[in-house]
Amino acid sequence: MSSSESVRSRNTSWRTLKEWFDEPHDYEWISNQRSSRAIAPIFRGLLGVMTAILGSGAFFKLIGPDAPTASAGKFLSVCMVIGSLIVMTCWFTLPFPGRRGLLAFGIFADLGIASAILLVPDRDSALFGCIIFAISGTFATLFVSARWLMAHVIFATSITTLILVLAYQQGTVDPTTIAARATVLLGAVTVVPIFSHLTWRTLYRDARDSDRDPLTGLFNRRGLDAAVIDLFDSARVQEKCLAFIVVDIDKFKMVNDLHGHSEGDQVIIRTANRLKTHIGDQGVVGRVGGEEYLAVISGCHEEIGTLIDGITSAISDHSDLVPTTVSVGAVIMPAGSKAWTGGSSAISVASNVADSMMYQAKAAGGNSLRATEI
Repeated sequence: MSSSESVRSRNTSWRTLKEWFDEPHDYEWISNQRSSRAIAPIFRGLLGVMTAILGSGAFFKLIGPDAPTASAGKFLSVCMVIGSLIVMTCWFTLPFPGRRGLLAFGIFADLGIASAILLVPDRDSALFGCIIFAISGTFATLFVSARWLMAHVIFATSITTLILVLAYQQGTVDPTTIAARATVLLGAVTVVPIFSHLTWRTLYRDARDSDRDPLTGLFNRRGLDAAVIDLFDSARVQEKCLAFIVVDIDKFKMVNDLHGHSEGDQVIIRTANRLKTHIGDQGVVGRVGGEEYLAVISGCHEEIGTLIDGITSAISDHSDLVPTTVSVGAVIMPAGSKAWTGGSSAISVASNVADSMMYQAKAAGGNSLRATEI
């Protein structure tokens, strides 16, 4: 490898590490992604068991022959037992937590493990307890950001190093044995969580981006299909109306021919941003073709009607550097529509009807809306 290639490789590696460390953790994606939701009960159960193990360790320590003699030690053990019972109950009974809940559990686990380890008077035995940090490290790998993971690693490494020093000073184990244990412990507590988190975040980024259109950031067809199924199920349970809206930029080929593909891309991005802003949190929006978008919204009939009527004016602005108009086709499924009985096949039917309505608007000259109900 030449020196220039070596420098580029180092720069790329450093940039990858910096992006990993600076990347915000998408707590909502982790909890709302369909695959994550399917295994969330399993995660809750495993984390509940983990909490039970921590509490059991503190309890047996409290009643065992080497129980803390100082009042502070006994009080800390009692707090750990009670806290573990409360947290364990939350894991088994409450929904999967958000950002604050996950961070709170990570802090609780690390402080609890450190307290239990430091209360063990036999430092050689305490060394074995340090391996439990690998369990909380696994939790941090999956559920917190790189910055919070590094906080965990620094804390866990500091406690483990302190116990190693105290075990050495205690003199019951020879230095070579302590060195061997230090290698294993620091690898499990320090290196493995960082490597695992970096790998997991790379896979997560690929999985997240596979649902998105790289140009606009909207859902692509794959991501939109999953999001629409969720919205469909939610609207059916809540007895809300559902609307499928197809938006197509008029005479887009002319935009590319006159202004170039780069400017055409800016028009696509501008239209996507305005459509997404207009829809807001009423539904989901995806880019399903070169200059075509599909929005699916839920709500009461009046809300949906108002949103649909305002789409063309929300997207088109004659003062734009490259002004464009759109053709819009929409179909509304009222709460009492028989179309709901078709289940997921109703999604395909409604999308096709909305697409047909859009072509009617385009055939009428564009810059117009055609809507119907099914």
